[in-house]
Amino acid sequence: MSRFSDSLHHITLHTTEGKPLLEGDLPRMIEQCFKSLPGRYPGLKVVRHAVYPNRVEMVLDLQRLDEDLLRIIQSFKSEVKGLAKKDGYSLHSLWQWSYDEREIHHPEELLNWGKAAEA
Repeated sequence: MSRFSDSLHHITLHTTEGKPLLEGDLPRMIEQCFKSLPGRYPGLKVVRHAVYPNRVEMVLDLQRLDEDLLRIIQSFKSEVKGLAKKDGYSLHSLWQWSYDEREIHHPEELLNWGKAAEA
């Protein structure tokens, strides 16, 4: 088994009902949350990420991390929502409860990630 199969994860977080809610200042807030993730979870590496109006996609390297992925995702969603509320957004529900997760098994998948995410 390669190191890719047990450490790199492609995560997709969808907005409520797939609505284009991530507009205005929200992408900037999301970028801020991505920057703070490794500080809250030492060992976590954000390899890539992209913000779209209806979703956030990220590739996380969990190789040196003992933390549960669900806890990281919940923390990220909560931080984004908290920053949005502080900035005056009155979003009752920003994120869908669940998220999509796929392990990246081959380096080629990582190289092609950006192209697939834009499609």
